Amino acid sequence: MAIIRMTTHNSEKTQGIVLKAMPYKESGQLVSVYTLQFGKMTFHARGVRKLTSKNAPSVQSITLSEFELTPRKGISALIRGNGLQFYRHIKEQIECEIVADYLLEYVYRYEEENHPDEEMFMMIKNTLDALDQGYHFLLVYLLINCFILKRNGIDLEVDGCAICGNKKVESFSINNGGFVCHMHNENELPDFTIQTLKALRHIYKCPMKEIGKLHIEEEELTKLMPVLSYYVEEYAGIRLKSQTFVKQIV
Repeated sequence: MAIIRMTTHNSEKTQGIVLKAMPYKESGQLVSVYTLQFGKMTFHARGVRKLTSKNAPSVQSITLSEFELTPRKGISALIRGNGLQFYRHIKEQIECEIVADYLLEYVYRYEEENHPDEEMFMMIKNTLDALDQGYHFLLVYLLINCFILKRNGIDLEVDGCAICGNKKVESFSINNGGFVCHMHNENELPDFTIQTLKALRHIYKCPMKEIGKLHIEEEELTKLMPVLSYYVEEYAGIRLKSQTFVKQIV
């Protein structure tokens, strides 16, 4: 992961996904984006709250755009923007928009400025593409949480018993961070069936770009949701305001 020198007198073009936009001064906005070239950054978009602004569509939340800007350390300056993908299906479905906001809030609050990471950029894009294409919002949410856990160095054992390595497992242990066999099953999650364990393993090992390979019943997704949410909050220490809204749509 390289740190890009931001201060330049030249304009640069880069693709970016809008994380958050806030009113600034009389008619402008401060726009936080995750870009392919510069990572997370903030720029001043002058006049985009005017009805006549040609740049306004490109700085909407949950939008992939191409930006021409003058990169600076701190707040950069937008020259022009061109919207590439507006993810209209996401914005028409409240559940999808809430899940998209969950990931965008994570990136906005926990990713460092000026640290470009192609994996992070593609994770955001693949997530928005999946939601826009109509994949189940809970499945996308669980994949996001698995990504967050791995990015924060938290690994779950989903190949065998987390205590003895036995491949014949029958439940999941929150305290031990993975599957457990009959000998070590303390019945923490009595509603977890073998089908639920298989669903967790498939989800945990599947990158967002391969979501089309997953075919999991909504009942299993609902069972997994509180477990992965708990790990993100209590083990990774990631607490997001949008999590409140996620809980309301289940």
